[in-house]
Amino acid sequence: MNEEKRQLTLHILSDSVGETADTVAHIIAIQFPQFHWNYVSTTMIDSVETLHEAVLPHRGDPNYIFVYTFTSPVLREEMISLCHPDEGEANCVHSVDVLGGGLDLVTDHTGEPPSGMVGMLHQVDDTYFSRIAAMEFTVNHDDGQLPESLTEADIVLIGVSRTSKTPLSMYLAHRGFKTANIPLTLETEPPQQLFEVESRKIFGLMTGMDTLTKIRQERMSDIGTYVPSYADPNYVQKEFDYARKLMRQLGALIINTEKRAIESVAQEILAHLKPTMRNTLNR
Repeated sequence: MNEEKRQLTLHILSDSVGETADTVAHIIAIQFPQFHWNYVSTTMIDSVETLHEAVLPHRGDPNYIFVYTFTSPVLREEMISLCHPDEGEANCVHSVDVLGGGLDLVTDHTGEPPSGMVGMLHQVDDTYFSRIAAMEFTVNHDDGQLPESLTEADIVLIGVSRTSKTPLSMYLAHRGFKTANIPLTLETEPPQQLFEVESRKIFGLMTGMDTLTKIRQERMSDIGTYVPSYADPNYVQKEFDYARKLMRQLGALIINTEKRAIESVAQEILAHLKPTMRNTLNR
């Protein structure tokens, strides 16, 4: 039986919708897979009182981390004061200020304070709404759902179970790409619509067999159940052979995700797409 993972919480705070802080929080968590991460979100904060309600109950908790983006100087200054209380470490608030360093740097060099305007990023033409549409599409097309609209995807990820399809899909969706992912199993045929997708949009995710076997064993332990053959090396090898054959048949680019950050895999995918799509990621 594997040792239970330490539980850590990332609490997103923002005076806007919190999209930037949410992205940063998930990137932080991806780098530390040895922990079990919980997510909490408090957005559209418009007063110090609301900020206190979210933060004060968790002062001094070493397993609780706030990730915040405040453009309001009042809220940011209050958060900073909570992070460095006079009472000492026991009442400290552990936090990450996503925007603070950049705002301070520009102010120091120019002498000009930030405007404090909330939500300015989302006022830029249709970018924000396109990203929301991408997120909605990706959630609805997770794990092989809604195959009838698969050809509408910008990117289609395929692979056997536990090869990071879902977290990679969500990362790409945050960048504005409609992403679908399809699980490949020996027991189930892939949807026919997958063969109608342009090959340049399809990416096959693979990892090392030992790594995948270990991940699957941990997964069964986490959920307290046993699935016959799921983590058996012989069965996993058969899945790999089947997946590689199908990926080649579809003309998919095969990508090894073993011991790689989600951002790195995403950049490799986008490097093989049109320049216009790469520009969307870097907006």
